[in-house]
Amino acid sequence: MQDELILFRKMQEGDWCAFNSFFESYSERLYLYALGFVGNRAEAEDIVQDTFIYLWVNRAKITHSGSLYAYLSRSVKNSCIDRKLHAEVEQRYLREMMASGEESSEDSENLEELYRRLQVVMASLPPKCKEIFILGCVEGLSYKDVAEQLGVSVNTVKTQVKVAYKKIKSEFGDQHKNFMLILCNSFFREDVER
Repeated sequence: MQDELILFRKMQEGDWCAFNSFFESYSERLYLYALGFVGNRAEAEDIVQDTFIYLWVNRAKITHSGSLYAYLSRSVKNSCIDRKLHAEVEQRYLREMMASGEESSEDSENLEELYRRLQVVMASLPPKCKEIFILGCVEGLSYKDVAEQLGVSVNTVKTQVKVAYKKIKSEFGDQHKNFMLILCNSFFREDVER
């Protein structure tokens, strides 16, 4: 651990060899970790590459004192969740637009703007709230399943989902209520519609 901290400090000062040492030590494990999430080799490689690029570019700003692998694996996990959320939102949005007959050439541009705004809201959520929202909304787990997986009560899950929806609704308002409904699976719709 002490050696890793010394190497980390060297990397922060611009030592490319120190950075390369981290890359060689952790890239394969991070790739396999990402692959387990996204199930696509190219996408997993991109996520790991982006994580290391971020590490190098922001090395001087990163304040880290624990295991660098833990830091990097959290970054990879967050990137995987973000990509999965984006893909799920896009698929639901396009399916809903096609089903309603409202599909147009502006839909994909509109979706990208809505998703960008959603990312800002998601980044502002407390970590546990974000995790609960993603498990319920993206993964499609029930309140009970989310509660069991995270070791919290069903009421905690409901409360955190409502917190997330309140923030999302304050960003999107009633103007984009359909986007919010598309974003959520049918189990969670009752909370959005209230």
